[in-house]
Amino acid sequence: MILSKYPLDGSCMVHVFDKPKNSQLSPKSDDDVIVKIVERKGYDDIQLNVSGNIIDFRLCDDYKYLVASYQAMKTLLPVSLALLVGLSNAADFGSLLDMCSNPPAEQKQISDKMALPEAYKITGSVTNWKEGKTSLLQETATKEFRVLEIQADNLSQKWIQMSSGDRRIEYIASNGTCDDKAAPPAILKVPSIVDGIINFIRNNNGFYVKNNIEIVGGVNAMKWVSCVNGRNASDTKVLVELRFGGDDSIRPALKQFSNPILLSIRLAELKDFNTTMPDNHFSIEFDRYAIPRGDEHKAQIAHGFFCENRNEVDLGLKPLSEYAATLSYYNYKNMTPEVVEVLYSQKKKIFVVAGASFRNFLKSFNYSAGVDYILHDYNYGYEFTMKNGSCDSFGPAPNDTSDAIVDNTTAIFMQRMEDLLVDPKLRWMPYQDTIDLAGNTYKAYRALDSAGVEQYGVEQVVEIHLTQDGYVHAINRYDHETKEIVQSMMVTRWDVATSELNLAMVQMTGCYDNGKFANNTWIVPIKDKNIRNLHSVGLSNLNKVVAETISKNVYAVIPYRVIVFYLESNGGGLSLLLRLAEKTDVVPAEVGYNHTNELATFDLFNKMKKAMFSGKMPIVVEVGGQKEEWFVDVSGIKAFPADTDRQFLGYTGGAMFVLGVFCIIFGVGLGAGGFVAYNRREHLSQIAYRVF
Repeated sequence: MILSKYPLDGSCMVHVFDKPKNSQLSPKSDDDVIVKIVERKGYDDIQLNVSGNIIDFRLCDDYKYLVASYQAMKTLLPVSLALLVGLSNAADFGSLLDMCSNPPAEQKQISDKMALPEAYKITGSVTNWKEGKTSLLQETATKEFRVLEIQADNLSQKWIQMSSGDRRIEYIASNGTCDDKAAPPAILKVPSIVDGIINFIRNNNGFYVKNNIEIVGGVNAMKWVSCVNGRNASDTKVLVELRFGGDDSIRPALKQFSNPILLSIRLAELKDFNTTMPDNHFSIEFDRYAIPRGDEHKAQIAHGFFCENRNEVDLGLKPLSEYAATLSYYNYKNMTPEVVEVLYSQKKKIFVVAGASFRNFLKSFNYSAGVDYILHDYNYGYEFTMKNGSCDSFGPAPNDTSDAIVDNTTAIFMQRMEDLLVDPKLRWMPYQDTIDLAGNTYKAYRALDSAGVEQYGVEQVVEIHLTQDGYVHAINRYDHETKEIVQSMMVTRWDVATSELNLAMVQMTGCYDNGKFANNTWIVPIKDKNIRNLHSVGLSNLNKVVAETISKNVYAVIPYRVIVFYLESNGGGLSLLLRLAEKTDVVPAEVGYNHTNELATFDLFNKMKKAMFSGKMPIVVEVGGQKEEWFVDVSGIKAFPADTDRQFLGYTGGAMFVLGVFCIIFGVGLGAGGFVAYNRREHLSQIAYRVF
């Protein structure tokens, strides 16, 4: 490749040839010319480049090669060899440096009218000439915040600064880097580029470049140059080149903005104004001015990413003293679902969970296969488990499940429901709100779970979504390294009163009852009541209030000892079939209940009869929202079975013998009857055959 000057018109040409070095190249040959530079007279049919300089590249019929045309003007930068190898002449600022070395006598500051409204959004591009990189830029400012975003290739970077508080800068990158105590962006070391530039040029003198014809973004642009020497001789020098729309330029599209308006800026940091090798060299083009939406500071950080150094906040969870919900888990690693139902009552001091598995919620694997219902009673310190509606086990409440808190004295207490749903050890930081498919908006927070290393093998990022009133809606877990989702959990809340986990007390009593036979069942008639009255109350509610009236008016009794059913007399009256289970020998967990204080069934019922005879044991029920007292007809109380009954609870050997003889006789008779019926059918078939 060789650059030569054409002898006829003085133009420059670049040649490529394949002859030996000592071969004579004819300067008149056009066959090996790549590009030719010619001077054009006038402005006809010549395009403007980005910087407004009159330079034109084209193919035409007059030449076989690409022609670069330029208009010779004093204000244009000279065309150099850099142009031939593809570098823009915007990188050359030799003429501006000459102005800095020999500044004009007349210098002035930019008009104070160049200002921005309180809220603005500006987009454009920024070029780092030293590194040869260009990025997209967007800056947003409101009264509450400032946001600067830069995008290049597949990486986006964002700096966010709130106007109140400690005014720290948060840095967020699309590759997962996130820091809430970051330094300002490296471009100008300020969080607001545009506003910072305007403040800078207001405080420094400069000079207008006269006779400068440029069009930037469709606007007649004026050029202003400032040369800043620094305070000390050793300080680096700064060259500022500014293009802006003047007072007589076309008015901006939005009324919130007015001329003079900033169009582009170039900044060069040099050791002195006699060198053309800058230490730093940036240019910024502004192509759009708009009004912000107001939510640009809510950075859309991808799920699974966690920002360091953010301020921790309290979630403000709704207190869950009475709570019922369905929790739907899904493990994305094992591709397995788990659905559990939860009932929690601080008033009753009970915790109930039902489902096919409890590994996610109770964090326990100690239950036998098939257990689908667990009740922990913190009033009395017992645990009940069931399988398919029948009793599985009865024992002391465990101290190693997530719902139990153990103090230094081995006593256990009921964990708060909020802490069962959300690990209280996690430290939460706010993130952008999330919206579901139905349009519901949820507040989002994230925490880094270092304990996940022991349980899951890696640290996990936990993301929680809360309703606007503080209820947990969903909790997702992500692998901190891969950012992939590990587990999700969705919450569906129910009304506590309608929860299916409110099982009748008789079912729990079946677990408590040791099954020892004793005379502990009685028929107790209720005055002036019938089956309809019972239906208006409900058998489960009646069981509950009978246990309550015994504890209140007779003697404190654990409610699982009381079982109530009903009978209807010949006259339609209502009687209760009341069973008192014998007190258990199972020692409960330490919750403050002393099981040895329970009375034996015989002694307890004697006290009950005395209270009923004296009218001091009313059964208080609720009918239609109104309290109502039921009283026992003491004269009709009798044991079941009665003491005088001569009946067995099972069959004797003699009874079984009589039953066997009866079955033999019945079987023979049944066989004979079948034989007769068969013969008769055959006879009828023959008759039918003869007829038809």
